[in-house]
Amino acid sequence: MKAIVIHEPGGPEQLKYEDVPKPAVKPGWSLVKVKAFGINHSEVFTRQGLSPSVHFPRILGIECVGEIVESTDQKLSVGQKVVSLMG
Repeated sequence: MKAIVIHEPGGPEQLKYEDVPKPAVKPGWSLVKVKAFGINHSEVFTRQGLSPSVHFPRILGIECVGEIVESTDQKLSVGQKVVSLMG
């Protein structure tokens, strides 16, 4: 799958569009095909290296909209539109 990956802190030029392994869907989790996402202020801090607990490489993205590709939750069906928010 494709993702925006940051390998080290810095400016926007550190964001790289790369192929990454598709994650395994654990019990209680779902895999979402992201259609759009937002970058919030905490992710800007992370990119700038101002979040000391964050390790790199990292895929940024806390908020998104998309559709379910795979799920272990019976309440979520493949193709269902979803929104993901942190907090």
